[in-house]
Amino acid sequence: MKKRSFYHFLKNKYTIISLVVLIIIFGYYVTHRSKAPAFESAAVAMGNVVEKVSVTGAISPLSKADLAFKKSGVVTTIPFKVGDHVKRGELIAALDNAGDIAALASAQATLADMSRGLSPEELSVQKTALDNAKKNAFNAVHDGYARAQGALVNYMDSFFTNPQSVNPNINLHTDSQTISTNINSARVKVSDILSTWSSRLNGVQLDTISPFTADVAGYLATIKSFASDLSGIVGKLSPGNSGMTQTQIDSITTTMNAGLTALNGAIDTVTAAQTALSSAQSNYDLKLAGNSSQSIASQQARVDQAQANVNDARIYSPIDGIVTKANPSVGEFVAAGQSGFAVQSDGGFKIEAYVPEADIAKVSVKNKANVTLDAYGQYVIFPATVTEIDPAETVLEGVPTYKVTLQFDAPDARIRSGMTANTDILTREVDNVLTVPTRAVVDDNGNKTIRIVNSDGKSYSSVGVTVGLKGSDGTTQVISGVSVGDKVVTYVK
Repeated sequence: MKKRSFYHFLKNKYTIISLVVLIIIFGYYVTHRSKAPAFESAAVAMGNVVEKVSVTGAISPLSKADLAFKKSGVVTTIPFKVGDHVKRGELIAALDNAGDIAALASAQATLADMSRGLSPEELSVQKTALDNAKKNAFNAVHDGYARAQGALVNYMDSFFTNPQSVNPNINLHTDSQTISTNINSARVKVSDILSTWSSRLNGVQLDTISPFTADVAGYLATIKSFASDLSGIVGKLSPGNSGMTQTQIDSITTTMNAGLTALNGAIDTVTAAQTALSSAQSNYDLKLAGNSSQSIASQQARVDQAQANVNDARIYSPIDGIVTKANPSVGEFVAAGQSGFAVQSDGGFKIEAYVPEADIAKVSVKNKANVTLDAYGQYVIFPATVTEIDPAETVLEGVPTYKVTLQFDAPDARIRSGMTANTDILTREVDNVLTVPTRAVVDDNGNKTIRIVNSDGKSYSSVGVTVGLKGSDGTTQVISGVSVGDKVVTYVK
């Protein structure tokens, strides 16, 4: 039998009618079938909303100290080694400072002697020594006068005509008339000095001998200057310029030297007496004022300085902790300020993290935090508390940040200095409140709305709401505008 073609089949009227009916049915189905909602939703629920600031910081000891000597020297003592526990105030290292220790002991002994006061017997001894020195000085100024006058009258005046008058005249050869005039004037001045000295001797008393002795030393200095100039003239004499024989010149020289010897004896006598009197007076004054508050305070300052010198050669631990560095060895020389020792607190650690300025206002001292350490993974939590917030900014990579310090709530042997701390600071929390996903809240120029799914499940309506805390986990507190069980739009496709 011959097959029919497909074209012939389509020309059959029943076939055409059937196809049209099928197309109508399919079109009706497509246009009238139920459409799935074009959005995602979530239910309003009761829950907790937590706000936190997450930062990464580094762990360091609660306290640590790099230690160095304040002076240079040779190390003599290191009682602890790295890893040893030390108490605050314990000696860490010391330099050779025997000289400083001796100076301190001497200063302390002097202070003790001054502080105990002077006994009447000791004061009496000093007073007797002073009185004797005054008597010796009294005798010295009289003896000095006699010797000085004898040196002039018995020796040097033989070179002058009318030496003790107002017009003495040297009878030796001089190189010029000016020299002759000057030496004659000097002899007149010497006469005046001896006259003043003699008249004052009659009125001097032991109580005024000290200033008078100083004046006498001045008199003798003037006379000595005259004698030196005269000796210079004698020294230049020769048979050629003086008209005298060498024998005569030698005799004059001998006379001049005898006069100088006598004058020097007067000077030595007065100088020795003046020195002894000054020393006796100083000793007496020192003993008498030894227990005055001002003198004791001055000596105490010397003791304090000596003690500081001793302390500068020693290093003490400023904290309870563990020695972490002790580089020099006994016998080594170390320079002042060279850090060779370090101590850190034992067991207590802190976290230092930097919070961006956008989040710093949320953080407060006493905020709790959950910390994880890279060494132990994200599921091992170490509780901590914010203890300090720096008021000044620290710019990191161009961004202002603020250093926040936290301390672990409890010691833990697993915590080590230098570890990385991933820190979630819990800044605020509200419990048992209405919550929605944060993405459900629409911000329209400051007005907050939420799209609630209508009862048909296919459409939604916007309602105004009042929101509270925005959580860090993607939820937001709703204070008013929705109820538990409401379905809210979280995403429109």
